[in-house]
Amino acid sequence: MPGPAKPVSSSSKLSPLSIARMLWKQKSIAVAVCILASAVSILIAKRLPSVYRAEVLVFVDSQKIPDRFVSPTVDEDLSDSLALISQEIMSRTRLVKIVDMFHLYPRERAYKTEEEIVQNMRHDISLKVEHGGKLGAFRLGYEGDNAKVVAAVTNQLAGLYVAENLKSRENQAQGTVDFLHAQLEEAKRNLDEQEAKVSQFKQQNNGILPQQENSLLSTLSNMRVQLQGCQDAINRGEADKAMLETALSSAETFESALAQSLLPRTRSRVVGFDSSGTASKSNSEILEERLENLKTRYTADHPEVQDLEQRIQRAKRDEQKEAIDATRIAASMKSSDHADDGPVVATPDLLRERERISSLRVRLSTVKKDIETQKQVRDRIVGDIREYEQRVNKLPLVEQQMAAVTRDYDNSKANYKSLLDKELAAGIATDMERSQKSERFTIMDAAKVPEKAFKPKRLAIAAAGSLGGLLMGFLAGFLLEWRKRTLLGEWELPFDVVVLGRVPVIRLEPIAESCRTKVGTL
Repeated sequence: MPGPAKPVSSSSKLSPLSIARMLWKQKSIAVAVCILASAVSILIAKRLPSVYRAEVLVFVDSQKIPDRFVSPTVDEDLSDSLALISQEIMSRTRLVKIVDMFHLYPRERAYKTEEEIVQNMRHDISLKVEHGGKLGAFRLGYEGDNAKVVAAVTNQLAGLYVAENLKSRENQAQGTVDFLHAQLEEAKRNLDEQEAKVSQFKQQNNGILPQQENSLLSTLSNMRVQLQGCQDAINRGEADKAMLETALSSAETFESALAQSLLPRTRSRVVGFDSSGTASKSNSEILEERLENLKTRYTADHPEVQDLEQRIQRAKRDEQKEAIDATRIAASMKSSDHADDGPVVATPDLLRERERISSLRVRLSTVKKDIETQKQVRDRIVGDIREYEQRVNKLPLVEQQMAAVTRDYDNSKANYKSLLDKELAAGIATDMERSQKSERFTIMDAAKVPEKAFKPKRLAIAAAGSLGGLLMGFLAGFLLEWRKRTLLGEWELPFDVVVLGRVPVIRLEPIAESCRTKVGTL
């Protein structure tokens, strides 16, 4: 007779049929636990407070004025702008004001600190960038237990983002203007210093500056021309001086001879002999000799030659007249041996000759003075030429020094001009920011009062509770069957065990109860 069935070892593996048998045997427990868990989950889902969520779509509106006319000074990515603005709006001071304004978190205020409430609000605020880059959009949301309050808080936050963006852009633009203005003032001081150095250098080297090279060369050329003209004037003066000296010497000789010829007349002169017994020359003959002497040096058109020819003609007429008068006088002088030793009679020719000598002397003196003056001018011009030549020789060195001085000045001037242009552009951009013509946030879809709660998901919570209860019921039934350590079916027997027969389940509880009843009646 076969012994009792051996319990399944705990180390043996359970087959799927055994697990299914275990769960089926305890299906009532699993169903009960599932019903209980479902009821609890439904109750919990109903008791959870409703959470509403409102969102607002904010679009980054582009600049109204084309960039080719006004370049913006604020050029940030949307993510960077939102990060900076969020730091300001999510600050403790700002959020506390909003909490007090809308009376948020009334229950939490009873047992939470102000910092914890602020942290709760930061957790309830959501920010999501829809499109990044320079132009884009973002969604701003807020969660709460009151639908109307949630919508109002979301719109309030969106307005703060819009206002803070305008303020931030204006502050950045104004900060750029202030920075450029400070840099411009520094550049102006540097430029003034460089201008003072350049001005001082030009004053110290006035007359030998590189830009005066053409003027120096032109002046030097003019001086050389003046020197040549002065030398030519001196040469002409020397020639005139020699000519006047010769003419003066000849005139003085002629005047002396003419004066001798005009001594008081004697009989010897009347007859044509002088006191030595030699025949005396007439005035015309002396003038003719002088004319021959002048013709060796001058042409017939020379004024002195023509003047002398006219004087010769007058002298000949006077001699003819004197000859006639001499004839008359000779008769009267025969009776008297007395000779007139009176003074020389001044004739017109002698007066003219003396006047001519005086004129020649004046002209000669003038020529000498002119020559001295021209020599002084020549010496001055020579000195000036030497000075200007020295200046021209210094030009390369001064030009090198000038380049070193003006290099810093040019750099400072270019830097000042660049900063000035940038400051003007930044000022225009700042005015554009203030007039809200630049890039700005625009609320496209304002937050509306949500019609249904965002969470909790009650159906999902109830379904999850029911499923969890069912799993817990099956797990409880499985553990109960596992503790009994009974044979669940012939598939758990070893392969070498032969099954001889199957005994149906015999329920002994009613029989034992009837036996106990009969014993009690006896």
